[in-house]
Amino acid sequence: MFKLPFVPRIFWTVLAIVAALTVLTFFILVNFTEYKRTTTDTVGATISGIIFSYLVHLWLLPGDYPPEGEDQPPGDA
Repeated sequence: MFKLPFVPRIFWTVLAIVAALTVLTFFILVNFTEYKRTTTDTVGATISGIIFSYLVHLWLLPGDYPPEGEDQPPGDA
C-alpha cells in the first residue's frame, strides 16, 4: 500500500516559516499600500500556505526517504 511521505518535524517548521512570511506580507501590504484585506485573502492564504508547506516539506526530505522497509506495514516481512 502506498503512503504519502510525511515528516512532522520538517512540515511544522516549514509551516511556521510560511505563516510568518504570510503575516509579514499582509502587514506590509495593508500598512504601506492602499490594499484592503478581505475574508477570501485569509482563507486563500491559509489553504495555499498549507499546500505550499507540504510541497516544500517534500522537497526538503532526505533523498533516501522512506528508509528501506519503513513503507511496509508491521508484520509484513
